[in-house]
Amino acid sequence: MNNKLNRLLKLNQSLKPPKDLSGVFLPKGSKKHFDFMFIAEMPSMNEPKNWDGKSNYNFNISGRDEFLQNMMVKYNVAGRYATDIVKKRDVPRRPTKSEMQEWLPHLLKEIEIIQPKAIIILGKRTYEWGFKPSVEPFISKKIKVEYVFHYGRRVSRNKFERKFREIIIEIRKSW
Repeated sequence: MNNKLNRLLKLNQSLKPPKDLSGVFLPKGSKKHFDFMFIAEMPSMNEPKNWDGKSNYNFNISGRDEFLQNMMVKYNVAGRYATDIVKKRDVPRRPTKSEMQEWLPHLLKEIEIIQPKAIIILGKRTYEWGFKPSVEPFISKKIKVEYVFHYGRRVSRNKFERKFREIIIEIRKSW
């Protein structure tokens, strides 16, 4: 485990916050696990007013981020790594194909280091438009890949939770 953590730390030190944001284990302080991995599209939030200039604040800003972390705890997937396809923070929008290609080597390296049994994509559009054509062809077929609705404002919390629960149960049954 320490080898994986050291390799992730070294990889992610190549990024330059606040624009480039690495993945994080969520919720912060949880025991780290490597069986599940969560992947979103790209960071799209404001820089926190009280940011210290060094720490990674990805997935840790909004009430919706807190909701995701609560679901991770509730369904026993706390301590898993969450990252983005594109690491560069920007205004909320769909990343371009060239941005995804630019960041693909970094994401593939994260997946190689973590060696998850399952990857859960945060967002149907992220899965269909981004992950499936740009990332999935380059990862092991042994990794179970599913998507849940994005936990943003477009989907109710109840709908998100139902899908999240179903996917976690389905993946665990397949092991």
